[in-house]
Amino acid sequence: MTLLSGRQGGTAVYASSLLDALRKRDDIDVEVIAARRSGGLATLGWMATGASAAVTRVGAAVMHSPAFVTPLRAPVPSVLSIHDLSLGRMPSGHPLEWRLFYRYLLPRAARAATFVLTHTEATRNDMIAEFGVHPERIVAVPSGVDDRFFGLAPVDRPVPSAEPLIVFPGPPIGRKNLDIVLRVLAAARPPQATARARLQITGAMAAEFPDYQQRITSSGLLPRVRWLGKLPFDEIAALYSRADVLVYPSFLEGFGFPPLEAMATGTPVVASNASCLPEVLDGAAVLVDPHDDTAFAAGLESVLTNPDLRYRLVEAGKSRARTYTWERSAELTAAVYKQAARAGRSSVRAQ
Repeated sequence: MTLLSGRQGGTAVYASSLLDALRKRDDIDVEVIAARRSGGLATLGWMATGASAAVTRVGAAVMHSPAFVTPLRAPVPSVLSIHDLSLGRMPSGHPLEWRLFYRYLLPRAARAATFVLTHTEATRNDMIAEFGVHPERIVAVPSGVDDRFFGLAPVDRPVPSAEPLIVFPGPPIGRKNLDIVLRVLAAARPPQATARARLQITGAMAAEFPDYQQRITSSGLLPRVRWLGKLPFDEIAALYSRADVLVYPSFLEGFGFPPLEAMATGTPVVASNASCLPEVLDGAAVLVDPHDDTAFAAGLESVLTNPDLRYRLVEAGKSRARTYTWERSAELTAAVYKQAARAGRSSVRAQ
C-alpha cells in the first residue's frame, strides 16, 4: 500500500482505517511504503520512481494507492482508490496542482490501473462516464464507520430544544454548501426553532474563510455561530452526540463519513438528495434538494421540533451506520487484491 506523508482529511482516515482492518486478516500480508517527504517535487519524484522502486524492493504482488496519487508506471498489478470527482466537477477549495493532476494525470492513471476502487455505485457510474474506464475494472467498496462513534451515552434532549445545536462538518469549501445553512438560519423568525439555533462549524477557523465570516457577521448570525477548527476523532464523536442535528447539504460527495458518524452517535441528519448521499444514507436521514432553501428549512425545522420524526431517524440512523464496517471494507478490498494478483499471473503466462 503506497502512502504520502503529510496527507490529511477523509483520504487519510480511509487509508489508515482500511490498513488497520487489512492487517487483522490472515489471508493477505500488507506492507506500507511511504514517501519520506511531502510537497510538490517530492510527490512527483515519488510518482516517477520512488514508489515503483519500493514496490519492487519489498516483492509485492499488488500495489494499492489509496489516496488518488499513484506511480506513473507500476511494476505489478495496481489498485487505485478514487474517492470522488470533486477535483474536476467542483474544484473550488482545491489547490491548483491538484486540479492539474486531476485533469491531466488521474484519467490516465485510472485507465492504466488493474482495478479502481470507489466507495459508492454513484461514483462508480460517474467514473465510467467521465474517465472511460471499463465497468468490470471499477469496484464499489463501501468504507466503514469507526467504532468510536458507537456506544456513547445517549444525550437527553428536550424537543424542541431552547437553543438547538446544529453541526456543520467542514471545512466549508464550495461543494459542501454552507451557504444554504446560513441563508436558512438568517431567514428564520420566532417561534421557529431555527431562529434560536446555534451553528458550530468543524474543520476550519474563521480566519481561513473570511468571506463566510463576513457573511455571518452581515446577516446578524455572529452570536450564534462558532468555528471549532480541526478536532480529533474522540472530540468529533462527542460533539456529534451533543448536537440536535447534523446538516450535510453537499452538492457532491464520494461517500459521506460525517452523516454516518453522526447517525452512529444517535444524532439525526438533514442531508442533500444529491450525488451518492441517497445511496449511502438510504432512508435514514431527511434528504432535501441542496438548491432549495424552503425545502431545507422545512426539513431542518421538522427534525428540531417533531419528536416522532426524531425517534425514527435516530433508530434508523444507528441501524444504517452499523451496516458500514471496516472489516467488511477490508474483506471486499482483499478480494480485489487477489483478483488483481491473478490478473498479473495470467499476464505473465501469456507472455
